[in-house]
Amino acid sequence: MSENKTGKYLKYAIGEIVLVMIGILLALQVNNWNNHRLEASKEQMFLKNLKSDFKNNLTEYKIIYGRGEEAYQASVDLLEIIKSDKTIISAKIDTLINKIVNKIQSLDLTSGSIDEIINTGSLNIIKDAELRKQLSNWSYHMADTRDDIDIMNAYLFDVFIPSLTNKTLLRNISGPDHFVSNFGLPKISKSGFKIDYNQTIRTFEFENQVYNNALNYMYTLNAYKVIEAYLLDTVELIEANIND
Repeated sequence: MSENKTGKYLKYAIGEIVLVMIGILLALQVNNWNNHRLEASKEQMFLKNLKSDFKNNLTEYKIIYGRGEEAYQASVDLLEIIKSDKTIISAKIDTLINKIVNKIQSLDLTSGSIDEIINTGSLNIIKDAELRKQLSNWSYHMADTRDDIDIMNAYLFDVFIPSLTNKTLLRNISGPDHFVSNFGLPKISKSGFKIDYNQTIRTFEFENQVYNNALNYMYTLNAYKVIEAYLLDTVELIEANIND
């Protein structure tokens, strides 16, 4: 009888162990499922934030690229005037110089969502390997574009604009309009001096400076096009991973 009781207790104990193990496995499975659900929810949140930022960046890009094109075209037009033997119209030169100096702007893109993902080590939450690779290339594209912008700005402010002081009436070049309109600053009146642009800007030195400046704009616009392609490709991948 004692042996029979021992056998029953042993079976009971084994049964209890099996039930406990099954309970543990079920709990782990539920926990894993819950973690996956939370990660999937977090991924969707990241993707929607990324889409919003990248869409805004595309809008910003179109504005900045358009202004850069105007500055480049103004440089080309000025080169043609320097080359021509026609009498120069002063107002035309003032307008072109204004576009060359004031139209170009740096490309300042919104990076809050992608910075959060990368800085918090959350990139692995993005399941799509191609999208993860695309997002990880963000810093490379930004650094590459900034290099071209830095070169452009360095030449513009250190060489080109200083060269204008004895060639044009800088006072006739309007400052950035948003300073006057946004901050209520008084508008600067035109210069009272007269200048013969036929003499001051038709030099090979100035032609070279305008040409070099135009080349810098060209390289920068090309860098902007690379950024546009990157943004468009990334948005396409993001949208493909967002659940409707």
